[in-house]
Amino acid sequence: MNANALASRAAALAGPVPQRILLVDDDHVQLSLMEDRLAAAGFEILRATNGEEALAVFKQQWCPLVVTDWQMPIMDGMALAQQLRQGGDDDTYIIMLTVGDTGLDYERGYVCGVDDYLTKRAPDGELYARVHAAFNTIALRRSLREARADLETTSSIDAESGAYSMRELHTRLIGEIKRAQRYGRLLAVLTIGVKLPAAAALSGQRLRQLVEALTGAVRAHVDWVGRVVSSPGAAFAVVLPDAGAMEAPAIKDRLIASLRRSIAAWPEDERPIFDYGLAALERDMSGAPVDPAEMLAVAEHCRVCAGRAGPEQLVAVQRSVTSRVAIACRHGYAVDSQCGFKGRP
Repeated sequence: MNANALASRAAALAGPVPQRILLVDDDHVQLSLMEDRLAAAGFEILRATNGEEALAVFKQQWCPLVVTDWQMPIMDGMALAQQLRQGGDDDTYIIMLTVGDTGLDYERGYVCGVDDYLTKRAPDGELYARVHAAFNTIALRRSLREARADLETTSSIDAESGAYSMRELHTRLIGEIKRAQRYGRLLAVLTIGVKLPAAAALSGQRLRQLVEALTGAVRAHVDWVGRVVSSPGAAFAVVLPDAGAMEAPAIKDRLIASLRRSIAAWPEDERPIFDYGLAALERDMSGAPVDPAEMLAVAEHCRVCAGRAGPEQLVAVQRSVTSRVAIACRHGYAVDSQCGFKGRP
């Protein structure tokens, strides 16, 4: 599917389903009769005389419904359905026009991606019923897809890695900040990035392996791990109640060591490197609650900093001051010195 068809499909999926049908038949009389019947019912009709021609039409404009003859020269209806499905088009509903009535033919068609069958001699009532059922099915598929997307968004666990989802990370961090400020307790957040070699990829299994390495190196039922949106590679936030900016460097060393052990068996050219950032509540925690998004942002600014005097370090320190969130280099910070948090082995 080319850029025009992709744009057409994306626009259609974002709004109401277009009442557009692609008719495919090498019998020009049959094609015209079917077009007249469906156009009279208010549908927009596109035409093609074989499967190859239909694919060319489809490359220019996406159609939610394809009604195709089975037997055609150059490319028949079965091959057309197969090509559409192999091209990744799962949204289009395909009705096969046929004079055959054998279970074997039906089975072959379903395997190729045909959704429904209709005989060419079907009366108007049956034709309209099948077409309206097709559009209802398309709308239902869209609804189910959106529901699954919403479920993934609102789920507390990131399905790919097993860490808390980004949404849950923010929700839980709000609670941790409020408790720490109410009772005068410490709270730190370490963000750990996973940088991949050029040709490597992180599978779900490897992501879960990294999360298990992190959770195995922190206090059970006290510290916890959430996934941070990051591309390319991955990033995680390790939330540490009762730990501050001074304690975090040693914890970071323990986490990085655990991660390195977990990837020891990976092929050498697929092993990632890890970077890390820190954010911790200031010891003077009076005033309005700290925004969890700001706390994570400070940790991420710290993560991209090399730990030496320069623009990255200046931005991290400035963001830290305005957000009332501490980073390690502000404890004894000197512009000509190397940050102790980044300088550890």
